Amino acid sequence: MKYRKYIATTFLFVTLYLFFTSTFLENLWGCLIDPNYYIPKQSNVFVFNSIVMENGSSDAWIYGEDDTNYYYNAGIKKEEIIAISKEQSKKCLDFNVQNINSWCL
Repeated sequence: MKYRKYIATTFLFVTLYLFFTSTFLENLWGCLIDPNYYIPKQSNVFVFNSIVMENGSSDAWIYGEDDTNYYYNAGIKKEEIIAISKEQSKKCLDFNVQNINSWCL
């Protein structure tokens, strides 16, 4: 019984740590304040990480990644997001995640 308090406290701290150190809050905030901030359909708000943000007043991202893919936001519609798997990117010569021209699609 006396260990229940320690287990609950530890669980709470681990949960809060993961919540605040993941990209969830950044992605949630981006989706709430900017209608052009899309999370790719292959990813989700917990693991998607924006690498390059658009300059100017928009909070939209240009390049992003998650555990399995790299993404390029080619426009202002969800359908214009281009994805390449990290496994496929290893086969590209001189691959640069921040240069769509180096992606061998």
